[in-house]
Amino acid sequence: MEKERSLLDVRQVMDRIERDLDSGTYQVGDWQKCLADLKGLDERASAMLGQDLTRISNKLHRRNRFLEAPAWVGFVFEYLLLATSILMMTAESTLVRLASIIMLALCLQPLIKISVGILLGVRYAYVYLWYFEPRFKMRFGSYHTLERWKKLALQLSGSVGTPIALLVGWRVLGDEPLLSALCLAGAIGAALMQVAAFAAVWLGVRKLGPFLLTNLTTPALLAKEWKER
Repeated sequence: MEKERSLLDVRQVMDRIERDLDSGTYQVGDWQKCLADLKGLDERASAMLGQDLTRISNKLHRRNRFLEAPAWVGFVFEYLLLATSILMMTAESTLVRLASIIMLALCLQPLIKISVGILLGVRYAYVYLWYFEPRFKMRFGSYHTLERWKKLALQLSGSVGTPIALLVGWRVLGDEPLLSALCLAGAIGAALMQVAAFAAVWLGVRKLGPFLLTNLTTPALLAKEWKER
């Protein structure tokens, strides 16, 4: 009965948040409090709220009015970018190969994360443009009900794409010592930045300027999930 009452309480809070979003009276922080309450429910109870969580999370996210498109459009775009990048790597022109590495660095990180996410059971609602970067909005209910190790694996997978892409550039541009060295330095720098973001959130740093660290980089989300474990 206690768990049933807890589930009812959480559902009532979610209903209130959705009404506030629809009426434009939502108060920042209510959703975070609701998510904290969700942690007190067992897996079965949480699973019952999956569709509601996705719907409300999407409404909350869409307040930002980002330009968006169906998720499949984003998938096709990212995989085409990957395929084009791989084909360009075999060109004789240094500029073409350099462009291929830039393209790979742009697409590999999100591709690895969304592909691993799909394999783990995450589904995606839409793709949106975050300033100049395409990002994928998860169906939050599908993410929330994942086992803890799957959440950690997903966030870890989103932390390796850029360093890997730059290491590929180090090899592909091996006949150009300066560009090759820059790619290697970039790979090391990107990896160090990922570690620094993880460490910052682990130590309690929440923001970088006006931005939440968890909105800027996946290692920050990894640290957040790990701490909550």
